[in-house]
Amino acid sequence: MRARNSFAKDSFITITRQFTSILLGMLLLIVLARFLGPSGQGQYTLVILLPQLLMTFMNLGVNTSTIYYVSREEIDVDSAVKNNLYIGVFLSFVSILIGMVIAFFFSDRFFEEASTTFLLLSLIALPFMFLNIYFQTVFQGLQQFGVFNTILIITQLGTLFFVCLFIIVLDYGLTGAVVAFILGHLITTVSIVYILYAKFGFRYEKGAFNLSYFKKSVLFGLKAHISNVMSFLNYRIDLLLLGYFLNPAAVGVYVTAVNIGERISILSQSLSTVLLPRIASVDDERDRNRVTSILTRNFLVFVLLLTIGVFFFADWVIDLLFGVRYEKSSSLLKWLIPGVAALSIDRLLSNDIAGRGKPEVNMYVSLFNVLFNVGLNIYLIPLYGVVGAAVATTTTYILSLIIKIYLYKKVTSSNYRSFLLIQRDDLYLYSNLFKQLKTKMADR
Repeated sequence: MRARNSFAKDSFITITRQFTSILLGMLLLIVLARFLGPSGQGQYTLVILLPQLLMTFMNLGVNTSTIYYVSREEIDVDSAVKNNLYIGVFLSFVSILIGMVIAFFFSDRFFEEASTTFLLLSLIALPFMFLNIYFQTVFQGLQQFGVFNTILIITQLGTLFFVCLFIIVLDYGLTGAVVAFILGHLITTVSIVYILYAKFGFRYEKGAFNLSYFKKSVLFGLKAHISNVMSFLNYRIDLLLLGYFLNPAAVGVYVTAVNIGERISILSQSLSTVLLPRIASVDDERDRNRVTSILTRNFLVFVLLLTIGVFFFADWVIDLLFGVRYEKSSSLLKWLIPGVAALSIDRLLSNDIAGRGKPEVNMYVSLFNVLFNVGLNIYLIPLYGVVGAAVATTTTYILSLIIKIYLYKKVTSSNYRSFLLIQRDDLYLYSNLFKQLKTKMADR
């Protein structure tokens, strides 16, 4: 069942379905923002942050190692799913216990205005979150990106449906939002299991728990895991510190700007999703360098143009979609958008490096980023509030990109010009695409 599509076709499929995911995510964000208000949305963000943190800290990088070993055909699908099932159930159980301790004894530190009841309720989502990410990466390793991205849409669509039902129709407020979060992940798990059985012929009895693979998977995964944990903290540490220094309303205003920025970076995440297994499965160094260089330099131009557009239209977009209660979000988005652009390119280079079997390189950079970001947030938030958090985030992302560019050059022996500046061949490509588009429109 291994896909044989071209990189361009896989990228197109991924980007197309990610656009759908972006639209659904924006609708979800609008509903939450308008019906919960800044304070309610801030509390919701802090509540679901707990299971997200636990899942990120406790997954041991098995999702990344699954992509690597499945793409290299070092384990069959049935065994990969069975191994991930056992690991996911065990780790989710441990995570729930840790989450209960945090909710009962430490919630007043960073989750001060988030109810202990809501924090405990959110932990129900953990088994589904673990299984979803562990099973999804099997499809990514197989380079079945149509299925992989359909699952992402199911999560967004399911959560949006239940949010509309519980918040708009039944008026359950924050309780409805948290329950919708849980049910969105549950629906995803059910859908994945159905797809595994119906389309991929998975049978539980055919798979074997492979202790040797488990050890190898964890050892490889831990290198990427530390990097992933640090990256997640880098993305979310500002929310925790805002919750500590300020209040849920400030978090709600800030997270609106962050979520819009993340919708832009999803485009690079789409390309990275395709890039990681493709680089891992290719042995020719020149081919690896060529694919990443073309992708990075062209996406750099695209994201710079998109960033400029978002900067100038931020005020209008925020006012139209979220209303006057979120007017501060537009200025925050302007501070965040340069960092989002840097993050988009950073993500492409990081997945290339990981695909070459060097996840520890990303790990070292991520450790530095978190320390730098935490220090900057602690200094700037008490002085400048939410603007301080936005400045700290953008500064960290830009510095991280500069470091990653240098390390990518060192790892691949590529020159800076090859992956940062548009080449003459790219201009020919644009010209040919424009001519083809013009011809098709004329034929119509």
